[in-house]
Amino acid sequence: MNIIKSVWVGFIVILLMTTAVSAQPSEERGGKEKWRAQEKEKFFKELNLTPQQQEKIEENRQAQRDAMVKARTAMEEKRARLQEAMKDPAVTKATVEPLVNDMKALQAQMIDGRIDGIFAVKQILTAEQFVQFQQMMEKRKKKGKDRLGKKCQERKEHHEEE
Repeated sequence: MNIIKSVWVGFIVILLMTTAVSAQPSEERGGKEKWRAQEKEKFFKELNLTPQQQEKIEENRQAQRDAMVKARTAMEEKRARLQEAMKDPAVTKATVEPLVNDMKALQAQMIDGRIDGIFAVKQILTAEQFVQFQQMMEKRKKKGKDRLGKKCQERKEHHEEE
């Protein structure tokens, strides 16, 4: 179960990083786009992927990104509608229940998409590559936590100084 969680988290990190970069105007992401391409090549090289595997991974990543953008947009729309409805003094739980159920369904859809994406990657990679992929994701996850931990520590020290 921990393996699936770690792969899931790593895949989400890659997916979110990719989505965040692609959402920026092209003139703002020149450096980031170059960095992303270098990271992707490094990733492919470390896993020793064949050209066919690289193509399948790219297709999977693009499909995942498109689905997540669509689901996130729908979720934002539902959330805005819910917030607006909650401002009405006459609102009841029964009136917002269909909207809440739609939001729950979207969350389930996003989770299913993430899991499907992980298994799609697992089918593309060999067993050895998948183990290495998991290890790479763990390193990235730890690196991210370390970075976040440093920021939290800096913030705490800053507040103690005041």
